[in-house]
Amino acid sequence: MDPFKRILVPLDGSRLAEAVLPAAFAVAGRCGATVTLLHVLEHNAPETVHGEPHLNDTEQARHYLDEVAARYQESAVPAEVHIHENLEHNVARSIAAHAAELSVDLIALATHGSGGLRGFLFGSIAQQALRQTTVPVLLVRPESSDAGLSTFRRILVPLDGTPQAQVALPVAVMLATAGNAALHLLRVVPTVGAIQSSSGAATFSPSATAALLDIEGEAAGDALSDLREEIPAILRITQEVRRGDVVDELLTGVEKADADLIVMSTHGRAGLEGLWTGSVASRLIGRLSRPVILVPITPASSAPPA
Repeated sequence: MDPFKRILVPLDGSRLAEAVLPAAFAVAGRCGATVTLLHVLEHNAPETVHGEPHLNDTEQARHYLDEVAARYQESAVPAEVHIHENLEHNVARSIAAHAAELSVDLIALATHGSGGLRGFLFGSIAQQALRQTTVPVLLVRPESSDAGLSTFRRILVPLDGTPQAQVALPVAVMLATAGNAALHLLRVVPTVGAIQSSSGAATFSPSATAALLDIEGEAAGDALSDLREEIPAILRITQEVRRGDVVDELLTGVEKADADLIVMSTHGRAGLEGLWTGSVASRLIGRLSRPVILVPITPASSAPPA
């Protein structure tokens, strides 16, 4: 796929929301993209956000966004400002609408707080926005923004053996190529213990289930090797199959690989609950401290080649 050309960064005026800026400008710099800083004026907006004055008029918002853009002049990344002046009841819908209107390739948001734009990850706005857009979403936790994670030296792609999970691969390959980063493909095959401790009980006896999972583990390694053959040889690519609880092993794999960006697929129609299964999504995203790009699965993107 072509490099990103435009990245949309919604800001509410708080320093917590600004935590996404280093990562967003880093991606833009690697792709040669323009960053569009967006503020949506909210209907009945609170007076403060995280103890700071809330942006509640056009002049104030423009002054703030211009100041943010000026901070990144030395990055040589073009930055524009856009203000949605009509008081908006539905911030998520407005973000999705601006992404479509501006032909955005990536939406970048910090994940913090609760309610409105400030609750993107854990609030209902996450579900709403991901339902309404087919654009990949970059999520950054405020506590990770100063940890040097915007260098993107190693990009990890969790896979589960389905074509839907592979929808994230083109984005990861593009970013790795643009930033001369290494690519790590990770697959987790559960153990009998992991299956028994989950909500879904094994259909077969423990010994038969263990044998089937061992076979699946071997097949998973072969499948990753096949995928590597389809990726441009100029990239540095590693692969790994881990065994155990899916979320625990994915987190361990991220730390072991020293990945500073995770790129993974999600069913946009169900928001974060559509990432593989709801339990995996909520447990994994909630515990990851590294930036994550969620790539929505669409009927077109997941369809097998003709």
